[in-house]
Amino acid sequence: MNLKKASPEKYDIIIVGGGPAGLKCAHVLSGSDKRVLLLEKAPVFGDKLCAGGLTANDLKILDVPDSVIEHKISNTSLQSPKRISTTQAPRPFLYTVNRKALGSWQRSLLDKTHMVVRNNTQVTRIGKDHIELAGGERIYYTFLVGADGYNSIVRKFLGLPVQKKLIGIQYTIPWNIVDPTLEIHLDSKLFKAWYAWIFPHQDSIAVGCCSDPGVLPPAKLKQNFQTWLDKKGIDYTGFKLQTYPISYDYRGIHFGNIFLIGEAAGMASGLTGEGIYQSLVSGLEAAHMILDPDHVPEQLHKVIHYNAVQHKIMSLFKRSHFIRNFLHELLLMVMNNQRVKSFIRRSFSPEGTPVPDQ
Repeated sequence: MNLKKASPEKYDIIIVGGGPAGLKCAHVLSGSDKRVLLLEKAPVFGDKLCAGGLTANDLKILDVPDSVIEHKISNTSLQSPKRISTTQAPRPFLYTVNRKALGSWQRSLLDKTHMVVRNNTQVTRIGKDHIELAGGERIYYTFLVGADGYNSIVRKFLGLPVQKKLIGIQYTIPWNIVDPTLEIHLDSKLFKAWYAWIFPHQDSIAVGCCSDPGVLPPAKLKQNFQTWLDKKGIDYTGFKLQTYPISYDYRGIHFGNIFLIGEAAGMASGLTGEGIYQSLVSGLEAAHMILDPDHVPEQLHKVIHYNAVQHKIMSLFKRSHFIRNFLHELLLMVMNNQRVKSFIRRSFSPEGTPVPDQ
């Protein structure tokens, strides 16, 4: 008896990874007539460790409902060992979220579309026109989008190493949030060119720091971080220290019929470690570039420029060595200038609305 072998599956576009970049790319493509497959290796979407902050720019691309947002933050505190600069903006500039809740909401946008979504699905091998899954299943593609994060298998297939990276470490500690304020702490002796943060969430704070492992090895960063926590009187006893790498090694997003987006493309800022906005823009622009070969990715160009400026600032702080602490203190002095504070408040005000100096 002759048994006819089933033809292998083929999609116009396969997206590997269901983080903010992959889900945004999928959402844009869901409005087309393309046959699209989104693969996520984890059982849930958005389960990634990060401080969990969205900016106003993020919300211009992603219309996140209030049900997903934990705090709308208008207050900031920038601190050094000697000074504190506080600013109260007239409207929120940062929105804290639970990453799982954000991922679940983004995933829900694909419901009732023709998009094929599979979680718990591990890609084990990439070919020039196909992927292979754990178990040996082979699926063919016309375009492939790598949205699979720091350890991207798609990036590895392209032969692109990750040489520019940060290491972030963080505790999540239960906390009674009375006045939600974003705190950024500069301490040159402990964190070199980088910083520590306190992000308020629903009933907890995300308190962490980051640094370049080539400048400050992870073991030393952990020791310095715990020294700083002790100075601040933050009890981290019994809580798990979480560690995660961040890539800012950007080398492009378009490689023939393959795209890299989000952290797989190294889209994060090398100074702040922020990456959600960059991920959303890269996912959006990659989708448009696939649908229209003549599309000019202007938003992507702006993000690349923004990251380049951040990189220059980071390089300045890295090279400053003995005067780095002086530069931090100078920054705080400038931020405490009333004219500067007034300018910052006006920049966050609706156009035409007067903001009195405080």
